[in-house]
Amino acid sequence: MSYKALYRTYRPQTFDDVAGQVHVTRTLKNAIKENRIAHAYLFAGPRGTGKTTIAKILAKAINCTGDNPPCNECDNCKAITLGDHPDVIEIDAASNNGVDEVRDLIDKVKYAPINGKYKVYIIDEVHMMSTGAFNALLKTLEEPPAHIVFILATTEPHKILPTIISRCQRFDFKRVDEKDIIQRLEYVLNEEKKNYEEEALSKIAKLADGGMRDALSILEQCLAFDNELTVNNINQVYGLLSNESKIKLIKLLLNKDMKGVLNTLDSLLNSSIDLKRLTQDLIDVLKDVIIYKNTNDIDILFVLNQHDIDSIVPYILTDEAFEMIDIFMDASIHYSQTLDPQTYFELAMLKICNQVSHEKKIVIEETYQNPIKEEKFDIQEIEDIIKDDVDNIESETIKEVVDDQSQDDEENIFLQPAQPVKENLVVEESNEQINIDFYDILNILVQAKRTVLNDIQDKWQVIRRYCYNLNTAKCATMLCDGKPVAAGDDAFILTFQYQPDVNNVNYSKNYFLLKKFLKEILGKEYDFIAVLESEWPNIRNQYVELHKKGQLPAAKPIHLQHIKYEDHEQENHLTKAQKMAIDMFGDIVEFEE
Repeated sequence: MSYKALYRTYRPQTFDDVAGQVHVTRTLKNAIKENRIAHAYLFAGPRGTGKTTIAKILAKAINCTGDNPPCNECDNCKAITLGDHPDVIEIDAASNNGVDEVRDLIDKVKYAPINGKYKVYIIDEVHMMSTGAFNALLKTLEEPPAHIVFILATTEPHKILPTIISRCQRFDFKRVDEKDIIQRLEYVLNEEKKNYEEEALSKIAKLADGGMRDALSILEQCLAFDNELTVNNINQVYGLLSNESKIKLIKLLLNKDMKGVLNTLDSLLNSSIDLKRLTQDLIDVLKDVIIYKNTNDIDILFVLNQHDIDSIVPYILTDEAFEMIDIFMDASIHYSQTLDPQTYFELAMLKICNQVSHEKKIVIEETYQNPIKEEKFDIQEIEDIIKDDVDNIESETIKEVVDDQSQDDEENIFLQPAQPVKENLVVEESNEQINIDFYDILNILVQAKRTVLNDIQDKWQVIRRYCYNLNTAKCATMLCDGKPVAAGDDAFILTFQYQPDVNNVNYSKNYFLLKKFLKEILGKEYDFIAVLESEWPNIRNQYVELHKKGQLPAAKPIHLQHIKYEDHEQENHLTKAQKMAIDMFGDIVEFEE
């Protein structure tokens, strides 16, 4: 027996087997049950959504002699399934679209069915018929013999004469939902006894664009490539990029790395990538980023999973995503107008790399000339803040943290005499003092992990872009020049070149505001201490000396000695009120605890 394509082998044979067209199958089942068979039906919808399949199932159901039509057991059902039934006639309107062919059809309509109760004419791609052919069919379609049922199928119903449509029961088929496609693909793969990746099923469903037949054709081609279904196989067969590669390309664009972008583009073109599909894929990724930033719901995303979200969300702002989408959409409009879409794709890449909007320049100037008043800043109002979970990876020892310089530099540290470090680093701002205890710094170093530091340093780069947003400009401006130099699970150390920057970060009136901001950037709440860049080597030297002598303290929970600003203000306010009361009323005033 010759090989049959998957979409033919697994063509649904009952209404219940059809994926995603419940509104059609339910109506037809009830009509058959109540014997309310129309003389003409119009099935309209995208390709591969089940129009011809349901037409054949309907033909079987109305001619079935079994108990539960279609039973697929009686002679009529079997003959229609095999395409051998004399009373079910399939006509391709694309090749039989003339007046003469329609007149020949009309001449045969008057003859009674041979084996079944109804003679069924299934006319596929009916919109291809000429106006003359439609007019010739009008009268017969309006008042056919009682034993005739017409089923017209089309992907372009707007091309059919309104006089034809008005004589039919119209059913509009919708694109098959991705979940329904995945469920059907799983069934086929299990029947074929093939191995597959769950993610590959989702990718096929996306490529199929709502067409069940397209999904089965893609599946068949991928199985022919490697006899199993994997994401990598799909990417190779269809010239697609993985989500990881798309995200890498977007990061290059965000970093304005034009050389890296051009090298990547050259590599893509050498691998015969489909630029039109790549453009749409990049738009889909950016769209998912915007959706996640506004909802924090991973379940409603279209193409990205949690790992992808963790890889891209901390490094892009919502406004940047929208700007990229606009540029890609503009490029895609020109693809249909040219034989060489490569030029427009390259220009889109270059435009993104060079884009520094006038509005951003204005925001930066206003930020530095007129700093935002703190009381107007509300971290909860930031709609495009990033949330990202810190990777749960195996921790490393403190030695790997303090040895972040070259080997030669490390030897110099051990050779230099340890310079004394003040027990308390005092920072003054206004009338308030904040004591930074050296043992707090030491406690952070004892618990430091290289993996955590790497993660914080990687995410720290995005802070500078928050200077463009009026809601976040103040915090971003105070932090962007800092350098994380050591970090543990709960706290990290920052260095700044200048003392005013250290003061601003450690000042408790700013500290808790910055802490909330960093929680959104880093995906986790950290305590932190800022120190001068010039003092950091001395602190490290002292730590190394204590480490060599075995005098390091045991790790303790991080409790920095910052005074929470809100509590401090309330305490000062209460003191002033008490003083005023005493000044006014003297010793008769009593205060309750």
